[in-house]
Amino acid sequence: MSASTVGETRKIKVLVVGDSPHLFSSFRRLERLGCECHFAESHREVSALLSHTKLDIVLSLYTHQRLSQMMALLAGRRVSMFYMLPAEKGCWWLPVLRNGENCLGTPAIRTTEFTYVLIEIIKGIATDAASSQPSVV
Repeated sequence: MSASTVGETRKIKVLVVGDSPHLFSSFRRLERLGCECHFAESHREVSALLSHTKLDIVLSLYTHQRLSQMMALLAGRRVSMFYMLPAEKGCWWLPVLRNGENCLGTPAIRTTEFTYVLIEIIKGIATDAASSQPSVV
């Protein structure tokens, strides 16, 4: 184990996909929770990022992108994905993948509750990462 990995915590990598740059700014607060945020505006940008980055969470705001295309890109990866569904007042978050498993059909989450769900997922990933690190003796 290298000296740089001792005591370091792995950053949780979050990808926000959308075509409105002003929406991205609201997700910057995830960085305070120990996340490394990535942003993509197209299918091509998502593909390029996936070629060199292991993502933990994907938040799709890109309503023009077909859900099936995003799911195909993430197939076989241990990632949780949520898709934003615009509503008359605000939006709902649709769970799509949970740890790489298809979870379409589970109840959508209100925006006011989504923050708490996201924090719980982040805590779970951080706990799993910490427990899988070898102890230093």
